[in-house]
Amino acid sequence: MSKVVVVLLPGGIPEYLTVNDSDTTVTWSVNQTAEGASGLTLPIETYFCEGEELHFARYEPALSSAMTGQYFLNA
Repeated sequence: MSKVVVVLLPGGIPEYLTVNDSDTTVTWSVNQTAEGASGLTLPIETYFCEGEELHFARYEPALSSAMTGQYFLNA
């Protein structure tokens, strides 16, 4: 079976991806290079509302590991 994940990116425009039920992350393609696509791995968050199961993946640039890692290295 599959599930639909709403990918929330900066700018507020949602994208919808269909993934396997067992998937816990999605890869959002950032750019296409000669070597292939590079992307962000985003965790899937599951919420329950009025008997419905809703799945979201969010990219929050201020909390990306590259930025937080750089912050802690410079602190």
